[in-house]
Amino acid sequence: MSSEKESKPFLIDAKAVRTLARILNETNLSEIEYELDSGRIKVVRTGAVHMAPPLYHSGHHQIVTPASSPEPIEILSPPVSQETDWAMHPGVLKSPLVGTAYLSSQPGSDPFVKEGDHVPEGHTILILEAMKVMNPIRAPKAGKILKILIQNAQPVEFGEPLVVIE
Repeated sequence: MSSEKESKPFLIDAKAVRTLARILNETNLSEIEYELDSGRIKVVRTGAVHMAPPLYHSGHHQIVTPASSPEPIEILSPPVSQETDWAMHPGVLKSPLVGTAYLSSQPGSDPFVKEGDHVPEGHTILILEAMKVMNPIRAPKAGKILKILIQNAQPVEFGEPLVVIE
């Protein structure tokens, strides 16, 4: 007989895995495990981390030999992309809801904005479709479209960075 916990599918949250991998790298831990009612995520470092010798030398010389040869780190998620840096930008426009983002009003038409465009406050940047309702996402301020972080017809999550306006 199968338990109720075993019968539910476990959906992996890629952002959570990336965050755990980043914490693993920043803290030099060998593994991190995160458990929820729906499942468990475990990120493990497969080898020892060593530091490169300094690029400069003081008055006396010292030779440092790593304890072991470097081994690759196994990360159970795609590498952290440039979006992580953009997500921290003060001009980032985040998704107010879960849905599908469209960069133009209809297939084949020009996008509402392109990178480098200057937009006034209130200008439609994109459309988010949620439950068959088209929701225009407008510029919260006037500025230049620095970076578009999504593709046309891409599913997005609440709080996901969409566009950077400078």
